[in-house]
Amino acid sequence: MSSVDITSTRPGTPGGRFMRQFWLAIHRSEDLAKGHARPIRIMSEDYTLYRGEAGRAQVLDYRCPHRGAPLHLGWVEGDALRCLYHGWKFDCSGQCVEMPAEDPNFPRKVAANSYPTREYLGLVFAYFGEGEAPPFPPFPASRDASLIHVWNAETVPCNWLQCYENSADEVHVAFVHQPGGSHAAIAELPQIEAEETDWGMLRLGKRQGAVVVPPLAGFDGVGGWSEIFFSFTPIDDENHLWLITSQVKVTGNEAEAFLAKKAEYLRRYAAAPKVMDLVHDVWAGRRRLIDIEHPDLAIVQDIAVQAGQGRIADREHEHLGRSDTAIIVWRRMLARELRAIAEGRAGKKWSVAPAEVVPTLGF
Repeated sequence: MSSVDITSTRPGTPGGRFMRQFWLAIHRSEDLAKGHARPIRIMSEDYTLYRGEAGRAQVLDYRCPHRGAPLHLGWVEGDALRCLYHGWKFDCSGQCVEMPAEDPNFPRKVAANSYPTREYLGLVFAYFGEGEAPPFPPFPASRDASLIHVWNAETVPCNWLQCYENSADEVHVAFVHQPGGSHAAIAELPQIEAEETDWGMLRLGKRQGAVVVPPLAGFDGVGGWSEIFFSFTPIDDENHLWLITSQVKVTGNEAEAFLAKKAEYLRRYAAAPKVMDLVHDVWAGRRRLIDIEHPDLAIVQDIAVQAGQGRIADREHEHLGRSDTAIIVWRRMLARELRAIAEGRAGKKWSVAPAEVVPTLGF
């Protein structure tokens, strides 16, 4: 049986076709102001993302269909985007609605591609596949009253898959995050179990002792236990975005205390060195992780290790053990689906997880 590349998401590849079946997180909502447009690159393709004056976020082609100028160079009018080059104006559906120097009947014949765009849990999502988009939202969140905290977005210089796989690897926590003590309370090594589901994979990490959940990074325990949603979105095959949301279950005075702590954290973050600058210092041997103090220390630690595996990790020379159970299950699932695509066969019909499927802490 021929092997299949499970890392590439370039257009036309099995992995690219697989990933384009789903909604992908592409941007922090708070970083896209009304009336602003910007370029984005997702799965080795360029697009234009803008927010209309009424607040709607929308993804269009990167280039104007007239003569190929980048659309983000233009400006927003209402919920439409006007190209800087010759003033052609496109609505949210991509339809051209104005061409100042052309025949009045010409605009209706021209359109840019428009991609379904929605927002959820503080993130902008888009669908880049063929046909109708799948149900939205792509995953459930707790129904409990809560605040949404979106972590600082990071561009990580490696393939998306190795960071996704790390999210299924609980054993690394006891070692990678030991410097600084942020996760010392769950240093007990877990027994990992994993199984395929209709919506993806369910992973369990079982420990014998009582589990104390570490505080949200940089928040010193304010806000307590929060549910964290990770999105590792490919920019290309050697870079990807970390877009992470925490659902913090606080209300009233506790919510006010959390927001005050968040403001303090953001001040500390703004004054601290850039995460990737520290990572490069660690890689070069100029600094040690154990000596670093940073409000996002856990992020520095994670990127140093995960992107330190190389732009695309060498999986042929690994030695996987029982603690890698979830990674093994996921790779088998992914290889199966990509092989079906490569051979022209139908893959699995995935569903959105039911509402009661949310991150769980049990005893």
